[in-house]
Amino acid sequence: MAQNIACLIKFVDPQLKHDELDTEVHYLTEDLRDLDGMSQIRFDPILEVRDAAETRVGIRFFAHSDLLVSILRRLRDRLYYKPLETWFLFQISDLNLQIRTDQAEDLVDLMATAQSGLLFSPVRDYLAEAETYSRTQGELSPTELDNLNLLRQRLGLSAEQAELLNVRAVGPYKTQAEKRRYFDETTAAEFSRLRQIDADQPFAAKDPWPVLQELAENLALPIPEAEAIYQQHRQRYDEAKLKTEQQTAKTAVDASLVAETKAADAHQDQVQQAREHLEQYLSLCRQAMANSLYPSEFDQGRLDQARRLWDISIDEALTIEIAVRNELYGSLESAAGVDYSRLRDLLLQQAWQEADMETEAVILKALDRDMQPVTAATVQRLPAIDLATIDALWNRYSNKRFGFRAQQQVHRSQQQIQQDDRQQWLAFQQALGWREPPSLFYQGYRPYHDLDFSLEAPLGHLPTWRWCCPSLSDRYCLSLDVMAAVIHHLSLCMPLDPVPTPAVDPTAPTVLTGGQTRAV
Repeated sequence: MAQNIACLIKFVDPQLKHDELDTEVHYLTEDLRDLDGMSQIRFDPILEVRDAAETRVGIRFFAHSDLLVSILRRLRDRLYYKPLETWFLFQISDLNLQIRTDQAEDLVDLMATAQSGLLFSPVRDYLAEAETYSRTQGELSPTELDNLNLLRQRLGLSAEQAELLNVRAVGPYKTQAEKRRYFDETTAAEFSRLRQIDADQPFAAKDPWPVLQELAENLALPIPEAEAIYQQHRQRYDEAKLKTEQQTAKTAVDASLVAETKAADAHQDQVQQAREHLEQYLSLCRQAMANSLYPSEFDQGRLDQARRLWDISIDEALTIEIAVRNELYGSLESAAGVDYSRLRDLLLQQAWQEADMETEAVILKALDRDMQPVTAATVQRLPAIDLATIDALWNRYSNKRFGFRAQQQVHRSQQQIQQDDRQQWLAFQQALGWREPPSLFYQGYRPYHDLDFSLEAPLGHLPTWRWCCPSLSDRYCLSLDVMAAVIHHLSLCMPLDPVPTPAVDPTAPTVLTGGQTRAV
């Protein structure tokens, strides 16, 4: 016996974009419509919101069961030629067949089952007819039983099988009176439960009709009769609830008079609570950003939930989050209005070369040089706050290997070794790894791309002073006057601690020429 099948086909391939989905749904519809017996079938689109636009992602339709094999074969052929991940759902009476796949072979077994006729057994056909009758009046009438008996004989079922299927279709209550009585008792119990909920949590109870309607359908009790029983109980429930609400309203008016006298104390409590919530939010931010510059999606959700729960404004939350981020990952303070967040992100990622180029960009921006190199005359305009911010970020993320202070320390050590000014600057660049020892035919300049952008680089190697170079086309070359101006400006903005004078032991011997000694 042919039955109607509810079919749902939905593309779930994550690679499909908005327009591709629409195209695939169109061709799927046309392919199925071309099948024999499918031209008059109505295909309804399945819509979802993708990229802020409503998009067709599939179709749903009803077809005769004898078309199932043809439909499956067409779907299998489509997957052979274009394996897109697809969700298939076929509902036959109370049987749901579903599969999610992009492989045509996965539909072969389903086709074999459909072709075998197992989906449309005599038992299923008989039960479907009995359930249809039972939902008409809530019980099987003599005429309906006669029709079912004829159907039993045509399907080749025994009388015992038919009786069991009748019981299954009608349910445990065979007559409409028994079903009505059971539904009335259940409805009374449900409203009694709602009254208890209202007593514990006013306005928390939900309308029980959807659940009761489902019960009526399962009992095969006609919905109009079930709804009439429900309305009787609902009216008594509403009358009792109205009386309770009136009493509650009177009590609320009396309570409001008492509440007004406590308003001042409550306000003070709110102020204190708000302060505590801000402190709790600060602690939560520290936890969320303890291991990453920005909270994970999960932690950000917790922060947003806490902010709403504790009634913290967005501006207050942002101020706290910025303060915590600066505390944990370095301040971005700037006197020139420069944003150092990208530099911090790059250093956190250990992207040394990108961070070096970002350092050049922010320094030139702080000087408003429009990507023109800094000269000895303009370097003194670099704000001390900005230099300290850049140095602190490099120092923090390189484990104190890089930064302006590290470069100052290298320069100080070369000052103590080299007396000649030119040799001192040459040794300074060599110590930083910016230059190699010159030879007869080689001045020692290194191309910028040959510098060492790793933690294995010499102390103070980064950040480079490429912002002082007139050109990076062939070599990383700094003039002596610019280097001197930079070091001088750094010493003014970020003075190093003075070199301690070693203590002299008055009893220690002094070595003289010829190996003689004398006391000092």
